[in-house]
Amino acid sequence: MATKKSNKSKKSKAGGKQKAKGAETSSLEDHLRSAVRAVEVADLLTIPLTHSIENLLQLAAQSLNADAASVLVRDGDEGGLKFLVAIGPVADKLMMIKIPPGRGVVGFVFQSGQPMAVDVSQDPNFYPEVDTATGYRTLITLATPLRVGAEAVGVLQFVNRPGWQYLAAGTPAEAFTPEEMEKAAYYADAIAALVDAHETAGLVETLFELSIKSATSGGEIGDAVRKWLAEVRTAPEHKDLMSLAISLREIASRGDAERQLCREVLESLARYTERGALSTTYTGF
Repeated sequence: MATKKSNKSKKSKAGGKQKAKGAETSSLEDHLRSAVRAVEVADLLTIPLTHSIENLLQLAAQSLNADAASVLVRDGDEGGLKFLVAIGPVADKLMMIKIPPGRGVVGFVFQSGQPMAVDVSQDPNFYPEVDTATGYRTLITLATPLRVGAEAVGVLQFVNRPGWQYLAAGTPAEAFTPEEMEKAAYYADAIAALVDAHETAGLVETLFELSIKSATSGGEIGDAVRKWLAEVRTAPEHKDLMSLAISLREIASRGDAERQLCREVLESLARYTERGALSTTYTGF
């Protein structure tokens, strides 16, 4: 009898281990599926936007008869710039370069909000370090700010004319015209909207990644995202939006009553602002 009980006990323990292993495997599979879905959603957000910006940049460069073109976006909140998309002979090299705050024609345009079309040999704002790093020689450039409302989000830049390298020594390059500056401004309006959407999508992508990590480790998602928001280098208005989203999520997740309260408060606020009762300069929210 003792032997039979012992065998049953062994079988019971073995069955328990198998169930535990099965549950662990199932949990891992769930986490992996969630991670894959997060990546798919992130790609769905960022990749089409990047392609759209690049396609529009190609069209703009052809329209302005430029040899190269790029879209630079703010790098943090101190005025620096980095290349988001570039086309031309040294596009890949440009993607590894960052422009310090206020440096170069693009830095001046970003900070001043004024478009420029210049011969760089005559312009004190020219930042030669980019040419040094890429091996490309900039002769002329046209740069115009990318704006979303009153906020500068980057710079659209065009460089040189096709065949510039075959100019005889001392021959000036054909300058960008006032008409081309106006045309560039139209492209800048369209590209700025895509850049703003791309920046938001990048934040959402990181939010997905943090959510997956927090869920896997058993941590609080809100705490992880707040820590990330405190350290991330992005526009203040995007930080505010993400912070509000986190707070709303935490309140709404506490129950049906809290979720209903969030909905009513937001709807009331929307009606209030539509009537113009809330000053656009109010910052105490």
